[in-house]
Amino acid sequence: MAEKTKEEMEYEERLRRRLKVLQEQMKQGKVKIAEGLKVVDSLEAVRVGPDGEVDLDTVDGLVRSMALAVTEMHDREELKKLASLSEIQNSYFNFFEQNFGHFYKLMLKRKLTPHDAGRAAMQSEGSIREITEHLDKLMDFIEEFWSELGDIAHAHVEDQHNNIKGVFGGDLFPAHDENIASKCGIYTDTIILPDPFLRSKHIFQHSKPADQAYYIIKHAMNILQYKLLACAEVDVPIVVVLPDITALEKEEREFVHELGLSDSLKHSGKLFGRKFESIDELLEFAQELDTIERAVAAIDDKSRLLFDTEWQGDPASQLERAINSPHYELIGTKNPGIILANQAVGRMSVSNELLIKSRRLRGSPLVDAPTSWQYLAWKMEYDAHDAEIATHTKDLHITRGLQDLADGEMQWLGRVPPEALIEVRKQDAMDEIRGILGKGVHELTSSNPNNFHRTRDQIFDNINEAFEIHKANIKALRVKQWKFAGSDIGSWLVTGTLGITAAATGAPIWALAALGADQILGAPKLKELPSSIKELINENKKANMSPVAMLFNIKKRLNK
Repeated sequence: MAEKTKEEMEYEERLRRRLKVLQEQMKQGKVKIAEGLKVVDSLEAVRVGPDGEVDLDTVDGLVRSMALAVTEMHDREELKKLASLSEIQNSYFNFFEQNFGHFYKLMLKRKLTPHDAGRAAMQSEGSIREITEHLDKLMDFIEEFWSELGDIAHAHVEDQHNNIKGVFGGDLFPAHDENIASKCGIYTDTIILPDPFLRSKHIFQHSKPADQAYYIIKHAMNILQYKLLACAEVDVPIVVVLPDITALEKEEREFVHELGLSDSLKHSGKLFGRKFESIDELLEFAQELDTIERAVAAIDDKSRLLFDTEWQGDPASQLERAINSPHYELIGTKNPGIILANQAVGRMSVSNELLIKSRRLRGSPLVDAPTSWQYLAWKMEYDAHDAEIATHTKDLHITRGLQDLADGEMQWLGRVPPEALIEVRKQDAMDEIRGILGKGVHELTSSNPNNFHRTRDQIFDNINEAFEIHKANIKALRVKQWKFAGSDIGSWLVTGTLGITAAATGAPIWALAALGADQILGAPKLKELPSSIKELINENKKANMSPVAMLFNIKKRLNK
C-alpha cells in the first residue's frame, strides 16, 4: 500500500474530528434525520475498526458532507460563545470614549460637528503633534482588535435572520452632520457601519500630519456619535460597527480591485461609446486624452460622466474642477483621461465591495450619498445586463424612487433623536409604519430572472399601498402629538429621496452575475480566489437572492 501524503493524513484527521462532532451532536439531539433519507443507510454502514477508530473506508460522501455541515455549524456556535456582539461593541466604543472622550465633550459643548472638530485639530502645530504622535499605536490596536474579534462579530450579525439590515457604503463613514440611524432607523432594523480608521489606512499613509490629525479627530468624533445607539440594551441592535474584510485581508482586497477593473471597462465603454477588452487598452486610450478638450470630445454619453452630483456645469468645467481637486491629486496626474478612467475603477471597486459585504451579512446596501448611489445603480445595471445575456431575459434591473409615489416631495420620519429611537424600539411603537420598505426589500431579494418581471410590479404595488398607509399614519401621529424620550414625532419629519434599486441576476453575485466566475476572471484566476469569496459563492448557490439597495437622502427638514 502506498504511503499516505501529508495532505491525505491532514484530511483524515479533519474527517475524524467531524465524525466525532456529528456523533456528539446526534447524541444531544441537535441533529435529527427524517425517515426515508438515503443518509440513514449511509450512517448505518459506518463501521469502527479494531483500533476503536472509525473505518474511513466505510464513510461515504453523504456522511462526509453531513459531518462537514454539522461541524461548521458547531464551530460557528462555539466561535460566537467566545464573546457576545454586545461585549464586542461595548469594548470598541469604550476604547474611543477613554481616548477621545474629552475631545467629544468639547465638541458638544461648542456645538461643533465632527468635521468642525477635525478642522480645529489641524490649526496648530502643537495640537497636530499631540493627536498624531500615537497614530501608529492607534492603528495597531484597531487592527489587532478586529483581527481577534472581527470574525466573531461578523458571525453574530450574519446569523441575525428575518430582519432588515442596512449595510452602509459609498463613503468612509456616514455624513458627519447627521446621524444615519436617526435618518433611517425607523425603516431598518440594524444599520451596519464600517470602521472608518481601517478604511482610511491609505489616507494616513500618504497624508501630511495636519490631514492625519483632521481624520483622526473627525473619525473618532463620528464614532462616538453612535455610542448610545450601538450600546443600547435592545433585542435587535440598532447600530453595529464591523471591520471591512478587505481592510484586513490582502487577497480579498485584490479580488475586489479586480472586479472594479472589470466593471470599469463596462462603465468606460458606456462613457466613451466603445468597447475596451482590457485595462491596458483603456489606459492607453485614456492617456491620449491629455487635454480637457480632447477628453470632452471623446465622451459619447455625458450622463455617465459623474464626479459629484452637486457639481454644476458642463463636462469641461467639471473636468477642470476635478483636475484641481485635492482628492484627485492623490492619484498623481492631471491627465483628464486618466482621471476619468481612475474614477471608474475607484467607484466600481467601492460598489463591488459594498455588494459583497452586504451579501455576506445578509443585508442590503444602504446609501445616503447620491453620487455613490448612482454608481451602485450603474454597477447593478451592468450585472443585470450580463445576466440578461446568459438567461435570454430582459429588464432584470430596476431603479425606483419612492418619492415618485408622492404628490410632491415625500415626507418621512428621518430626524429621530437617538434617545427617542431607542425608546421607540423598546416599545415596538412603530411597527405599523415599517411596511414602506419592509414589504418590498424581502420580496425583491428573493426575486430571480424567472419571476422578476411580475414580482417587481407587485412589489411596487405593495410599496404604493404601504406608502399610502404611511402618509395616513404620519398624519395621525402628528395629530396625536406622541412623544418619545421627550421628543415630538412631528419634529422628526423630513422631505427628500427614498429609493430602491435591484437586479435579478439569478444569484447574488456582484460582478460575477449569472455568468459564473470562470467566464469573467478566467479559469486560472478562479483557482486563486480568496477562501472567503469561495465560501460566499458556495453560499450563493444555496440561496437565490438578488442584490437590493436602499437610498435615504434628506433634502429638507420640516417643522411641526
